[in-house]
Amino acid sequence: MKILHIDCSPRPESHSRQLSAAIVKRLLEAAPAATVSRRDLGTGPLSHASPDYATALSSPATLAAPPSGALDISETLILEVEAADVVVIGTPMHNLTVPSVLKAWIDQILRAGRTFLSTPAGKVGLLRDRPVFVGIASGGVFTGEKANQPDFLTPYLSAVLGSIGLKTVQFLPVQATAFLAGDQATLAREKALGALDLTVVRKLPCPIV
Repeated sequence: MKILHIDCSPRPESHSRQLSAAIVKRLLEAAPAATVSRRDLGTGPLSHASPDYATALSSPATLAAPPSGALDISETLILEVEAADVVVIGTPMHNLTVPSVLKAWIDQILRAGRTFLSTPAGKVGLLRDRPVFVGIASGGVFTGEKANQPDFLTPYLSAVLGSIGLKTVQFLPVQATAFLAGDQATLAREKALGALDLTVVRKLPCPIV
């Protein structure tokens, strides 16, 4: 089993980093032979779309004959996803939605004719489905009875990942991180991990035990 581990927080000891690392640890405990590749968008953010990339995506004609090198970064990132059996994403919630570094990654992996087809009924994904575990850290509360802010992160990620074929997405949130300290943070992380559903990876190569 191959795991692609993506982090998005610029903070080295952030709640989302600790949560995503704990998810990967659980996967490795269940499948010790699994391998992990890293894409750290927090410490190595991607550039936003270049003029050549934007030009290439602007029409079917330019996409068929893109400027030299315009799709290189996109292709590298798509190949990383294609090589993975499981994707783990650790992300903070920034201003009710995904951070800009994650949006920049999304803008590179959603590519017409490569990861999705445009049809009259909408986008049809071209990638094989695989489990995606998203560890979310939010300073506020966006689910449950105590929710005090809207959530544009989980529906957005469900929609964009689903549009390229990644439909098996599980969100594992740690909320109210602005008010957590010490053991409270550990307990909140363990609570989030308690919802981790490993049954979705049982049929993958190198199945879990």
